[in-house]
Amino acid sequence: MRKLIIAVSLLAVAIGIWITTGGERGQSVGQNITLMVWHTYVEQMSDSFDALVKEFNDTEGAQHSIVVKVATEANSSTLNEMIIAAAKRDPGAPAAPDIAVIYPKIAVELAEMGMLADIRDYFTADELARFVPQFLEEGMLGRENLYLLPIAKSTEVLFVNRTIFDRFAAATGIALASLATFEGIADAADKYYEWTDSLTPEIPNDGRAFYYPDIPFNFAAVGFEQLGDIFVKGGSLNLASPVFERIWDFYLPRASMGEFAIFDKYANYLAMTGDIVCATSTSAGAMFYPETVIYADNTKEPASFDVLPYPVFEGGKRVAAQRGGGLCVMKTGENRERAAALFLKWLTAPAQNLRFTVSTGYMPVTVEAFDLVLTGKLDGVSNERVRAALAVAAEMQKTYRFYVPPVFSGFDELQNKYVALLLKSAGEASVENKKTLRSLDMTRSLEETSRSALRRFREVF
Repeated sequence: MRKLIIAVSLLAVAIGIWITTGGERGQSVGQNITLMVWHTYVEQMSDSFDALVKEFNDTEGAQHSIVVKVATEANSSTLNEMIIAAAKRDPGAPAAPDIAVIYPKIAVELAEMGMLADIRDYFTADELARFVPQFLEEGMLGRENLYLLPIAKSTEVLFVNRTIFDRFAAATGIALASLATFEGIADAADKYYEWTDSLTPEIPNDGRAFYYPDIPFNFAAVGFEQLGDIFVKGGSLNLASPVFERIWDFYLPRASMGEFAIFDKYANYLAMTGDIVCATSTSAGAMFYPETVIYADNTKEPASFDVLPYPVFEGGKRVAAQRGGGLCVMKTGENRERAAALFLKWLTAPAQNLRFTVSTGYMPVTVEAFDLVLTGKLDGVSNERVRAALAVAAEMQKTYRFYVPPVFSGFDELQNKYVALLLKSAGEASVENKKTLRSLDMTRSLEETSRSALRRFREVF
């Protein structure tokens, strides 16, 4: 009888432990746990995220005695430094969060330090199968473990100011469909400069810019992928490739002539002032494109923007950039990690994920939520540009391959160096071309200037 009582007692303790721990990984239950989440979301994204956290705390979290608290940092670089300092336990550093929204480049560093939990330990195969495979693959960082769980992704699309474009098209016969290729954009830019220049015959050579590639490094990397080559090889850039020359010849000569914008900020700033007609930019930036354009002379007019799929170089494959961070779980002990996993499962469930993403222009990360976007079920999205960007991005997910840039130490420095030198080269070439303006020798001068700039670029880089 004594043995039976002991056995029953041990069984009861085991059942209690099983219930407390969720019985198996992937069915997390916490016990009076407070989780800290760090992120860099701003404005509407932050409001949406905070609202979901409150809902979790009032419902699922309350059932399992889990409370989620949020700390925000507007600058991702600062947040990255804080996480690394916390992970190293530097003097004066804050305690590391349980969960953080980070990008792959910082996730690699944390993973190499042994600071990140393998999220697969707390998700079943069926639960992971809910996610878009490409998004999930990015979070593996080229390894076997899953370190980043996707929450919101974006790609790049083409934004077109139809108010300006339609006037231009009526005068020149340029069709909107021609912007499906970069060669079509180049042709339109040539004609747009000539047309806008002709509007003020008393002021020669004052044509306007037509296009701007937001994040020029992405533009080059995706162009390489479309044309069957690789831009970043072994930690350096493939500048000797003929593909690079093709991309260079598309951008630099027209930028130096004023047909493409030379700019170091986001394209929506140029769209606000009508200084460009179209731009390739992140789909998540749709909400930042204006309803009214204010020109340099302070005149205003309503603006209507179309969202089109990312253009493709002629003869190339449909490839576009994949962008966006993910959620990592810090190694803080199995019980806290299980609690964090429970929150992540709730947060990325289709209903919650769709509410978070569609209000901000990001793509949802689950297959079910993607299907809802494709069928137009976007309740609560009043911004037509956001609706259009989501619809185009979701359709692209079916017909495009999404390019994910490599992750390695020094990648950011490489990218920044490329963009700075490209813009410097374009600016210098612009000064050279202004000496001849659009004279009879302009074509030869433009070609010589572009070749000379390319040689210097390769030498300096």
